[in-house]
Amino acid sequence: MDPLELLVTNDFLRVLDMIGVAVMGVAAGALAARLKFDAVGFAIIGIVAGLGGGLVRDLILDYGTPAAFDGPWYLACALVGSLFAFVISAEGAWWRRLVTVLDIAAMALWAATGTAKSFGYGLEPLPAILLGVTSGVGGGVIRDVLVGRIPAIFGGGPLYATGALVTAIGTWVVVALGLPSPYVLIAVGLGALLAAVASWRRWKLPAHGDWQVTMSASQLKALVRRTRRSERERVAHETGAIPVVDATVDDLAADVGFLDGEAGEYAERAFLDHDGDDIEFPQYDATGSENDTDPDDDRPQEKGRAP
Repeated sequence: MDPLELLVTNDFLRVLDMIGVAVMGVAAGALAARLKFDAVGFAIIGIVAGLGGGLVRDLILDYGTPAAFDGPWYLACALVGSLFAFVISAEGAWWRRLVTVLDIAAMALWAATGTAKSFGYGLEPLPAILLGVTSGVGGGVIRDVLVGRIPAIFGGGPLYATGALVTAIGTWVVVALGLPSPYVLIAVGLGALLAAVASWRRWKLPAHGDWQVTMSASQLKALVRRTRRSERERVAHETGAIPVVDATVDDLAADVGFLDGEAGEYAERAFLDHDGDDIEFPQYDATGSENDTDPDDDRPQEKGRAP
């Protein structure tokens, strides 16, 4: 299949493409109404939202005159959509759902036609898919930038860009396998279905903070200390001996049990049933070095020495 067949000979897809432009004009007009734009604002925001992705695509492809300006129909569809939103106030829930569904369908269709057009002009698969996604979501990005807000596809919104990517990949498969052009509608349906279900179920891609380790250095060190203490208690319980930590090679030697607040109680628990001579445990300072203490000293024993 010649990829350009989608745009040159398939009148059905071209009609759907223009309907998508009009729908995007309506959706952009609804945003302009919330922001209290005047008639000029409605017209500009409708044109940008409906035609922005295609303009970017055609400029990158060095297409010549962009398709949006190669005749009056695309501009007329964008203006009709924004005019409809300017004249008719439609704020009901059912209307918003209808516009959302049509908006998603238009996005998927643009992703398919943008990908096919990119293949037709000789682009490799990866650039063609990227340009197809740009065709699908580029108008919405430019619209959001114009009104001073973060583009919805950057996070927190429905999976529009993901749906466009699925459609673009599906279009590439159809072109690569040489299937008839109507099969592209399957790719359009898959991408639109994903975006619609994501909007309904409020699915979102993981944000940056969802993958971060939020423990501070002190919290991480405390976790290591608790883990090491638990391990020492397990070893003492199973073997009756306290693990030896070499301060010269272990940079966490200062965290051994003898430095803990319950060091004496720990030793008593570990050697409660010991039947031999009294056991003396070495004392360590904060650097892990052993303190020299006379075992025959009559002064009260320091905490950490077995009674």
